[in-house]
Amino acid sequence: MDYRIGVDLGGTKMLLALATADEGEVIRTKKVFTKAAEGPQVILQHLIESIEEFLSKEGLSFNRLEGVGFCMAGFYDIRSSRIVSSPNLPGWEMFPLEKELKERLRLPVIIENDANAAAYGEYIFGAGRGKKNLVNITLGTGIGAGIIAEGKIYRGSGGFAGEIGHLNVLPNGPLCGCGRCGCLESLSSGSAIEREGRLLLAESFPLPGAARDVDAGLTASHVFAAARDGNKEAIKIVERAAYYLGLALSFLVNILNPELIIIGGGLANNGDALFDPVRRYLNEAAIGPSGEMVALVPAELGEEAGVRGILSLLDEFLKGR
Repeated sequence: MDYRIGVDLGGTKMLLALATADEGEVIRTKKVFTKAAEGPQVILQHLIESIEEFLSKEGLSFNRLEGVGFCMAGFYDIRSSRIVSSPNLPGWEMFPLEKELKERLRLPVIIENDANAAAYGEYIFGAGRGKKNLVNITLGTGIGAGIIAEGKIYRGSGGFAGEIGHLNVLPNGPLCGCGRCGCLESLSSGSAIEREGRLLLAESFPLPGAARDVDAGLTASHVFAAARDGNKEAIKIVERAAYYLGLALSFLVNILNPELIIIGGGLANNGDALFDPVRRYLNEAAIGPSGEMVALVPAELGEEAGVRGILSLLDEFLKGR
């Protein structure tokens, strides 16, 4: 029996998944800290060492691998096989990722944007099973989206489709990490909600259930907890984030007419406190026929969506060689 590895590289951690080649079953996963500040060469070397250690603990040698699927956050140009840039990983500008991985691994390699891989994972194994047209939204520190159109990932002409986080929904709004103002990510992401929560603390508004000290680690979850406890200012923060997310989703519904919108990522763990207002604002903004046929549901695969998706894509690639 041979094996494959799926890798999901993020700004703080790498998730590795070991799967069998015949059944595609994930038999083990492992989280590894990403040395983000040290740049791509150090990160890739750390990745190789982590894969070797991962295999060793399973009693496997490197030559038992058939291939590696790799996904990461950032703008991956499918035409040049380069990372154009990655917002949470400094030093990756125009990095020749495919060339570097193939030279280091000496194995078949496929590369995908992490949002696309997560969408494909949910489409094959998760909340999107049985649907051919869907959008998978990842809500966390940032906001990403993967689009499945007629059962295929829609990448656009260069591979950059699905950047919902950088839809401008509030001209002259808060500064986004991309350098523009008013992007959805600057208004509805976990980091945006945290920012607004810290402003409340700075202005001496109590947040029940939240860290009283700004430096003690206030998170978006604290703001949601405060909203559930009835704090009016926290409720305003949640409603504002939900409004702009619902508005942005209505753009996707009006343009793409999907059957399903899946929401995953850390913020999705807040359940109805997030989904109910987002549904309300989506329904208000979407055109009738498209809005009426789309369902908004939580993701099912959690943090494994990306590696499950990239492993499925790797399987298709290897079978088609």
